[in-house]
Amino acid sequence: MQTHVKRARGRSSVWLRRPQISMIMSLVAALLIPESVLHAGPGHDHGSPVASTSSLPSPRAVATSETYQFVGIAEGDVLVIYLDRFVDNAPVTTAKIEVTIGDQTATAQLQKTGAYEVSSQLLKVPGEHAVLASIQDGTVSDLLVSSILIPKPDGLGDSSDHSIFSHLALPTVATVKPGQAAALAVGGLLLLGGITAAVRKRTRRTSLLLGLFGLAVITASPLLAHEGHDHGAAAGTGNGNAPQRRPDGTIFLPKPTQRLLEVRTRILAPETASRTIRFQGRVVANPNRSGVVQSTLQGRYSPPPSGVPLIGAKVKAGDLVGTVAPSFISKDASDMSQTLADLDQQIALARAKLGRQEQLLRSATVSRAAVEDIRIQLDGLAKRRTEILDARVQPEELRAPVDGLITSVRVVPGQVVSQADQLFQVVDAESLFVEALMFDQSRIEQIGEATASLGNGKSAQLRFVGRSRSLQQQYTVLKFEIAEPTADLNIGTPVIVVGNTGVTVKGLRLPRSAVAQAPNGQTVVFIHKEPEVFEPRAIRFEPFDTDTVIVSAGLEPGEKVVVQNAPLVNQVR
Repeated sequence: MQTHVKRARGRSSVWLRRPQISMIMSLVAALLIPESVLHAGPGHDHGSPVASTSSLPSPRAVATSETYQFVGIAEGDVLVIYLDRFVDNAPVTTAKIEVTIGDQTATAQLQKTGAYEVSSQLLKVPGEHAVLASIQDGTVSDLLVSSILIPKPDGLGDSSDHSIFSHLALPTVATVKPGQAAALAVGGLLLLGGITAAVRKRTRRTSLLLGLFGLAVITASPLLAHEGHDHGAAAGTGNGNAPQRRPDGTIFLPKPTQRLLEVRTRILAPETASRTIRFQGRVVANPNRSGVVQSTLQGRYSPPPSGVPLIGAKVKAGDLVGTVAPSFISKDASDMSQTLADLDQQIALARAKLGRQEQLLRSATVSRAAVEDIRIQLDGLAKRRTEILDARVQPEELRAPVDGLITSVRVVPGQVVSQADQLFQVVDAESLFVEALMFDQSRIEQIGEATASLGNGKSAQLRFVGRSRSLQQQYTVLKFEIAEPTADLNIGTPVIVVGNTGVTVKGLRLPRSAVAQAPNGQTVVFIHKEPEVFEPRAIRFEPFDTDTVIVSAGLEPGEKVVVQNAPLVNQVR
């Protein structure tokens, strides 16, 4: 059934049929219906809703001076104050703080957490309020001025129109995204085609359909949604007081989290120091203050009355650490028995001869000298017999060779030991060496002072003792004496030796704890831009010594850099 009929040039042309009218009216109605009356089912929403004010950071009053950083966080009618030193970001807990909010003045009270608190009913009143903090810490005083903006409660004042007409505001070029630009181009071509068809007096149905479809594509695109009306996923918004990495790469790290992580900073200044070289080494014992306990014969070990000395026990030179009772194989026992029998026979003959000579001496038949010779021969045979018997049963005493600690025990009671077994090792822990290997022999003569990195954040000063003139696998062996050994040093501990060459270098020095690796693989440090904002900065550096590096690019003097727990700051995502 035809709805409209127009006569032109003697013939009829159909404008629109009823189904086409229904389709066009439905499309127009869908575009004109306000968004607020539409209800999207599960999986058909317009993206993540805009975050409410409850997900934004708490209202803050922030101020800095050459001495202090002041951050006040509003929690209801209480202002929680974090006062830190500007230079190193260390908490200040000894100051007296008087806070003026609007026209109300009160003294902040120190809490167990290290923060100060002050109450004011103005913190519940929406709007911007001036905050004035007067700080007195010993002889240091300061006055910080700031303000705090209290937002309106959620849901007040939102009367935005989300119908199609609110979307017709043209965007700026900076807001155009590639996908939206393509949708705009298609819609524009369709709309232009409809206008062209109408101008060229084509059928009204063609021009109207093209125009309506072009308008539908353009208005359906989020490109034309003005600020506050984009139905796509909302841009990243604040996540309350939680640490977060912002879209621009900076890190928002609230003061409570900084206190927990013990973040510390330092203002950079050029320094002059000597260049160093690094090589591997290990802790060894001083050969003049260490030794081993061994037996000179094979036998069975017996502990002293106090028991087997344990690892870590202190001993003095000459202290008894055990005995070894000799043991003999069957062949040795047989030889010893034959020797004893032979000695017994000789002793018996010597005694008989001595008896006869003594009788002759009484009759003056033999001289007294002949009798004395026989008596001396008899005493020698008796001593030989006694020594052989003692060798069978007399244990050998084992004694400590030097003063020190027992670092190794390789024997238990009743164990049969040999001459090659090292039963105990004694080391003087107050006299230790470092044995290092250096490949570049041309730089050995440049080494003056040296430092050993012990791997636990500690270091030890070294004194050069000497070097080997024979290479070991193309390496030169260097010996250093540890100036002041600590109790946690162990024999065999690997260390990194840093030798001072005497060549001076000027630059920005940073501790190794200030350097971290960013998610993109770059080596970065963190600039403390604001009291709660840190900016990662890519740098180039070279090792200087065991604890510090020299920055060759990326930083300037006067910048404030995180020097403690930077890797923890880097973990914020």
